[in-house]
Amino acid sequence: MKRFLSKSMALTMAMLLVLMAACSNGDSSSEGDGKKIELTFWNIWTEPSPQNEASLKQVEKFEEEHPNIKIKQQNIPHDQFKVKVKTQAAGQQLPDLIQVWPGAELTPLVDGELIQPVDDILSNWDGLIKDDQFADYNVDGKQYAIPANVTPTSLVYYNKKMLKDAGYDEFPKTYEEFKQLIEKLKGEGKIPIALGNKAQWVLQSSYISTIADRMTGSDFLQAVKNGEKKFTDGKFIEAVKVIQELSEMEAFNNDFNSIDNIQHRELFILEEAAMMIDGAWSLGPTLEAVEDSENVGIALFPEIEGGEGDPSAVSAVTGTGIALNSELEGEKLEAAQEFLKSFYDEEYYNDLMKADILVAADIEPPGGVSPQLKHVSELTSNKITPVYDASLPVEVTDVLNSGLQEVSLGTMTPEQLAEKLQAAMEKQK
Repeated sequence: MKRFLSKSMALTMAMLLVLMAACSNGDSSSEGDGKKIELTFWNIWTEPSPQNEASLKQVEKFEEEHPNIKIKQQNIPHDQFKVKVKTQAAGQQLPDLIQVWPGAELTPLVDGELIQPVDDILSNWDGLIKDDQFADYNVDGKQYAIPANVTPTSLVYYNKKMLKDAGYDEFPKTYEEFKQLIEKLKGEGKIPIALGNKAQWVLQSSYISTIADRMTGSDFLQAVKNGEKKFTDGKFIEAVKVIQELSEMEAFNNDFNSIDNIQHRELFILEEAAMMIDGAWSLGPTLEAVEDSENVGIALFPEIEGGEGDPSAVSAVTGTGIALNSELEGEKLEAAQEFLKSFYDEEYYNDLMKADILVAADIEPPGGVSPQLKHVSELTSNKITPVYDASLPVEVTDVLNSGLQEVSLGTMTPEQLAEKLQAAMEKQK
């Protein structure tokens, strides 16, 4: 009996060793040498919004499908993220994967050779993304990120009932009528426009990018960059005066330079403010949070008398992308490229549209898309104009951001801001 047990145990041990060796060989063949590849990834997906949830789902799906690749995320609030990137870029300490914005924020990363092109894998999106949608992330003929969404930055969200109570069945068509509406809302004790400009970019991206276009026309910004026109031109100064006038007539909440854009959205959702001027990024979170989504109206900033621009134009930019660190190579580079191919798939674009986000992909809208998203699509179908911080050098944008805040506080005149901007532009040249 003892001899039988010992033989049995020996046979069992031998079988276990064979199985372990087989499993080891299986791991090696299915995952290369079996090593775990880790990619660090910084993004701004901190807020529980439908867009962020769709993005995080894509990361989770990728890890499930690629068990040997770990995406180590740092989810950083928007404003802190931009500061961190600038600081870490100076010391060349960026992650393997980094969320990026097009234009003036992308260019320094390219010029500093901190990120690398993705041209080798562009054919992956043939038939899904039209060629012209890649333009915002193309620098000197090289592609540095894949576009996800198209983002109008200057939409007027309004509470239909509050405007109706003020005597408006539809949104004002002209700036003069818009100012009359503001006065009526103030008379009723309501905040006319919710604004959170603590981080300074809102007055630039969501306000002046469209308002200045109303006054100057869409060729102005490029003409300034080429040296053919100047920021001190009268029409641009008139555009900045709109910011000054809205501030002086107390169109905003009193603490507008002390709260951020998430907080101003809350003022609108809670019906403490009748309007907010914000980007399309707020559409999904707003519709999800309000009590009655059908009560949310959307319009463009009204026509300004004497303006040279198209009154139906709206500032817009391709939304955030994901760039690859220039130091990635070998297995890590292959893993990062595979991540991009997996992330930007048709499923993701469908999820974004369901979350009321305009997408860069050429796909049919899925069922359940909100009437507001369809309306935004119609509003933005006529003419798209440049967003200032996606077009100007970062140093000039910083002057504009801080200067608009000073104008809103009354510590700087529009003329003084125009002079500072022009001086900053000439210094860049």
